[in-house]
Amino acid sequence: MSCDPPPADLAGLTLGEFAARRGTSAAAARDAYRAALRTPGALALPRVTRQEAGEGVRKFCLAVPGRAGGAGLETESVIIPMRNRRGEQWHTLCVSSQIGCRMGCTFCETARLGLVRQLSAAEIVAQFLVARDLMLAHSGAAATPYRYFISGIHNLVFMGMGEPLDNFDAVVQAIRVLSEPNGLNFPHAQITVSTAGHVDGLRRLAALGWPNLRLAISLNAPDDALRRTLMPIDRAMPLAALRAALLDYPLARKGLFTIEYVLLRGVNDAPAQARAVAEWCRGLRCVVNLIPYNPQRAAAFAPPDEADIARFGDELRRHGTFFTRRRTKGRDLMGACGQLGNPALRTARSPLPAGRGLG
Repeated sequence: MSCDPPPADLAGLTLGEFAARRGTSAAAARDAYRAALRTPGALALPRVTRQEAGEGVRKFCLAVPGRAGGAGLETESVIIPMRNRRGEQWHTLCVSSQIGCRMGCTFCETARLGLVRQLSAAEIVAQFLVARDLMLAHSGAAATPYRYFISGIHNLVFMGMGEPLDNFDAVVQAIRVLSEPNGLNFPHAQITVSTAGHVDGLRRLAALGWPNLRLAISLNAPDDALRRTLMPIDRAMPLAALRAALLDYPLARKGLFTIEYVLLRGVNDAPAQARAVAEWCRGLRCVVNLIPYNPQRAAAFAPPDEADIARFGDELRRHGTFFTRRRTKGRDLMGACGQLGNPALRTARSPLPAGRGLG
């Protein structure tokens, strides 16, 4: 009788844990572990419940068990095509760490669900494995010799449903599995964890000594008075505490934080607010990523005008703050930034009351 762990469990194990489960050494278990994680179709992965595609973007959903006796749920993940100025193309995979989210950000569709369920490390890693297999099947590319980007997925971002640092242990374990040298071997430098500003989680992450792991921080307002109306986490973890945690964080020598700023028309897109953002960022090794708001159901916000986006960027530049602009992809699929959320749960639940969330 085989003593291998169940396939669903294997996706959440490092080589050392896999070997311990088998009662053998890492050296003896290495080939079996590599074959299981690196070979498409080797694991019995979750069922794909839905797929949607448009403009090169692909959103897919995976079945996961619900609470005991409850209906089944699903994760949502997005594969996004990217192209640099030299015309080189690759893909970024956006994964979820929770179903729903308890942070309560008022401009985010996922927040309307509340926190439905934490995802396990295996369920997080499974999103990458399924994305890899879908990409290889579509391209017809050979899966050998193995490289972490063999499918065309060069970057992995924790920017799907959920606050990654609110599911800290599972997310960290998933990163360990993804970056296991004798397994998937996905480098920390190609993984980004996006947080709403979870200061406690940032300090725990800093203690791990992973300087090459990339971090993105949702700012969205340059002062606490506005930010706490948009992001309830600011009540418990205000901007001064967030900035102190970033200043203490052990970035790699050439590392930069990405400061994410969702532009909401008439709310946080004024030139004076751009100047305040530049001042908050002063002294931080960072780049500001401007993200025009993506519309949602019964939304209280609207996307900014192009002229307002340009003025905001010009003001950042004038005050010495480097910025980029995120080009919207996947909006029609409800797969763009801030739009993810199980449609059945969206219709079953009422909108999130204002102010509900951490704090």
